[in-house]
Amino acid sequence: MGARVSIGDFAVMTSLSRKALRHYHDIGILEPAHIDSHTGYRFYDTGQVDSAHIIRRFRSLGMSIPDIKALLSTDDAAARTEIITTHLEQMEEQLQQTRDAVGALRELLAPVRTPAHVELRHEPALAVWSIGATIEVSEIDGWFGATLGRLRDAVAAAAIAPSWVVPGGLYDRALFLESRGRATLFVAAPPSADPPDGVRAEVLPQAEFAVLTHSGGHDGIDRSYGALGIHVNEHLISDQGPIREHYIGSTPSDPYGFTATEICWPIFSTTPPRG
Repeated sequence: MGARVSIGDFAVMTSLSRKALRHYHDIGILEPAHIDSHTGYRFYDTGQVDSAHIIRRFRSLGMSIPDIKALLSTDDAAARTEIITTHLEQMEEQLQQTRDAVGALRELLAPVRTPAHVELRHEPALAVWSIGATIEVSEIDGWFGATLGRLRDAVAAAAIAPSWVVPGGLYDRALFLESRGRATLFVAAPPSADPPDGVRAEVLPQAEFAVLTHSGGHDGIDRSYGALGIHVNEHLISDQGPIREHYIGSTPSDPYGFTATEICWPIFSTTPPRG
């Protein structure tokens, strides 16, 4: 045991305010060494200074109260190391998220530029297997993963090599305008096979598109959409049909690891339709 000190002196030694010390007392992670039964004054022991510094430092670094409590309540070095290591990993992840956000914000300072290459493409009618739903924009990531898995399972059951499958998506304008609308994922229909329950066989009609390839994952795809939309509306005639996407670069071992997304913006063609 060290010397008993008043809450005022303890606050000076630890840089913890009276309010903070009372809060930590109430939640049971730093209790006073003694409370005067007549005055209610709190007194601390100088041996508690190190614990107070740990609490203050880790709270400033965002560690949760339960984790701090666990850290202070164990003498097991391995357990302490695990708690601290886990928190450091969380901080590193948050730091990377912050760096990504800063990079995205800096990019926003530059105007959306006309893409270097926009391809005009005629897509012929295509027999597909598809799964569609009316969803909220906030649901789209979970829906996408689950639906793509169902389509891949359906194709695999039809004995078609997974490497042949290049999935695509159709997204109604309402999803962008109202944050709720129809979304459909599709794959080219396997030959001479009937789709399983829950999977629809249909034919996508032929259409004309302006196509821009967005490299990488989904991050920053809004900028690619903006650039393609500017090009279409400044140089072509935009059609109000659904936006079409093709997901490129996945492999059987990494079916969700797309390396690029083709964004297909429907346009009115000034040339006669082919075949």
